[in-house]
Amino acid sequence: MKRYAVMGSALVAASIVLAGCASAPARPGSGRELSLAEVIDSVMSAPPLDRTHWGIAVYDVAGRRWRARVNADRHFIPASNTKLVVGTAALGLLGPDFRYRTPVQLLGVDGDSVRILIVRGSGDPTWSARFHDSDFTVIDSIADLVAAAGIRSITGGVVIDASRFTDTPVHGTWEVGDLTGTSAPPVDAFAIGEGVFSIVITAAARPGETAIVTQAGAPGLQPLSAYIRTDTAGARSRRAADYLNRSDSLRVAGTIGLARTDTVRYAMTDAAAYAGRALENALRQRGIDVRYRLRVLRDSTEAAAWAGGTGPGDVTLATVVSPPLGEIVAAMLLPSQNWIAEQLVKTIALERVGSGSWQRGIEEETAWLVGEAGVDSMAFLLRDASGLSAQDLLAPSAIVRLLEYAGTRPWGETFRNGLPAPGQAGGTLANRLEGYEDRIRAKTGTITNVNSLSGYVRGRRELIFSIMSNGSGVPSAAVRRGIDRIARAVVREGGEP
Repeated sequence: MKRYAVMGSALVAASIVLAGCASAPARPGSGRELSLAEVIDSVMSAPPLDRTHWGIAVYDVAGRRWRARVNADRHFIPASNTKLVVGTAALGLLGPDFRYRTPVQLLGVDGDSVRILIVRGSGDPTWSARFHDSDFTVIDSIADLVAAAGIRSITGGVVIDASRFTDTPVHGTWEVGDLTGTSAPPVDAFAIGEGVFSIVITAAARPGETAIVTQAGAPGLQPLSAYIRTDTAGARSRRAADYLNRSDSLRVAGTIGLARTDTVRYAMTDAAAYAGRALENALRQRGIDVRYRLRVLRDSTEAAAWAGGTGPGDVTLATVVSPPLGEIVAAMLLPSQNWIAEQLVKTIALERVGSGSWQRGIEEETAWLVGEAGVDSMAFLLRDASGLSAQDLLAPSAIVRLLEYAGTRPWGETFRNGLPAPGQAGGTLANRLEGYEDRIRAKTGTITNVNSLSGYVRGRRELIFSIMSNGSGVPSAAVRRGIDRIARAVVREGGEP
């Protein structure tokens, strides 16, 4: 046991228990490999990481004993390690074979005319290029079906029922600076493209002139005002987007270097309205006359008034079915996709209690964590599902317990295989822990001054680990190097397969 004193207004003693730490640190040139305990001590005590708050837990599954515990029961901001909770809770509560079902209805069909086309949003997060050929693939397929049904006009317009997700589309604890980019798009019951759209900026012929800005997909899907001035050759492009006006229009201003073309992605201001406009555009491209204005229903009572399906000429044209939940969770975990995580927590609430809100989703997660997974109720505090909120708290021991429980479930291997592996293309470990591709599966976590890595090691012994750091005050790359040193030592502790 080693004791570290922290000086402040009072002297505080912190215990760090490291299994197997009897030997002294290896001398330079001794050729002896450092033990797990020695690596942890080295990373924690050496600048620039010696001022960082560390939490580490390493557990031997078969041996049922801790290989290392450093502040393992203390609370830490977990960043995207929070996704481990929503991933396991979704699989545990809904099952790996759960699929979203989104009905598309025609109300009042009369020959080649229909009064209303209505889409009942289910919260499906898979209408994007991550799961299809493009962000617009499913929208185009719906438009093709309408045309194939012989419909030539929609006299009352397109209606989007987005009422199944309640409360605000943006979480109140997220930082303002995240809202315009790809980190925190609006969470919605009906959306395409993961709530993000692209604009293409092409520099004008001469410095000082206004650049050309076009939207991917079709103009006008996202109301946008953009003023991008062309700068000199070689100048760095600079842009700022304004989301705070809280209107449906996004304002973008800045510069672009001469002879450049940039593609930039921004969060939609209203994901359901964007998807509805995309559907209207696809219908018109197929020669269908869409009249009246797009309507997005947010109120459940109003949506109930548009129930349809019982009147003469009311038909369900199609029900769009998503891939299974196991694939969706993997698509969230591998690249650490925030938006899918938030869609999942609201889906849990919707499926379990009929109200797709963050609060009810977190309540369902919490009850499952304590009642089913056996996690100490005092070892965590959840605000969102993605970990973008700095108000989330998890103890390393809680993560280890959760991962141990997941490993015993029928869906455990599906979950484990969904975690990133070193060198895996598109994953957050693609450029980390080289040489350990077949030994480790783990979830990363990164926000300002927060870095974490938790997962499984398979060798002669199966180990579950959680490494969490808060308040580093140094670039994430430096912290990741320290975390990866510890992770390599955990792999060695597991032994060769």
